[in-house]
Amino acid sequence: MNLFLLRHGESVWNKEQRVQGRRDPGLSENGKRQAKAAASLLKKEGIEVIYSSGLKRCAQTARMIALRTGAKIKFRPGIEEIILGVWQGKTIDEVKRLYPKSYAAWLKVPSKAGIPGWEGVPKFTKRVSRAFESILRENSATDICVVTHWGVIAAYLSKTLDADFDHIFQGVRVDNCGISKISYENGKVIIQCVNDTHHLS
Repeated sequence: MNLFLLRHGESVWNKEQRVQGRRDPGLSENGKRQAKAAASLLKKEGIEVIYSSGLKRCAQTARMIALRTGAKIKFRPGIEEIILGVWQGKTIDEVKRLYPKSYAAWLKVPSKAGIPGWEGVPKFTKRVSRAFESILRENSATDICVVTHWGVIAAYLSKTLDADFDHIFQGVRVDNCGISKISYENGKVIIQCVNDTHHLS
């Protein structure tokens, strides 16, 4: 089976460079265009099921893909973005000014950022791992798409690669509507591509 990991389209807050976390802004007009482009590519791949975070930016993206592909949507708890506490709703410039220590730590070692009120990386990655284990159990022979968030994709890639979350989060780009493809064949895990964005050009 093939798993397609898709980050949601550009949100209004992505455009404003505003921290989202669990806040719930919708897609920008550009984000809607990105979602339609991703949908056209995924139609060719023949996906049958879409799992989506329930947050609006993912739900809107997933619905556009479902409309184009005919795939069924399942909203799945556990694949929502990491909770980023007091940063949520603030612009990056505001975060730099109001929380310089945690922001500096975030840039160096995200898992040690210590953001007031956040979920924390160990709890977050455990949540994501459990959610994906459940999804994969349900779809051992079905090609699926998971519409989710930057942090969630980084967390799952770090688990799949047996790599440190901080290294993946900092070292791997996850663009809006970028697609990563992972194949599961005869007990083997094969990463076919990471953050493919050619459909957006």
